[in-house]
Amino acid sequence: MAEGSDFIQAHDINGTPIVVGSYVLYLNTGTAGKVLEIKQEEGAMWIMMDTTGLYYNVEALVVTGADAVKVKMEREEGKVDKAELAREQVPERIVDIGQVTGGG
Repeated sequence: MAEGSDFIQAHDINGTPIVVGSYVLYLNTGTAGKVLEIKQEEGAMWIMMDTTGLYYNVEALVVTGADAVKVKMEREEGKVDKAELAREQVPERIVDIGQVTGGG
């Protein structure tokens, strides 16, 4: 049984309220977008995200800012400077594991 989003109180995993118009990040896939709809169905809370048109369980969401969603969308669309992305990358650490022994 779905209810209208006007009467539903939804919260992200940190307890931050989610309302229509909030910007959220789905932790499992990194999908980000604006909340278009909130519904409760079979005891679970769901939101519809504008970027995918899909419903996401609020237990795997974090409320974020519009700027974070904008940057993520620009990266996915290839509109971000590649040199800037390279500066943001953490350099790999080279570790010698030659002397590590395992049991067995």
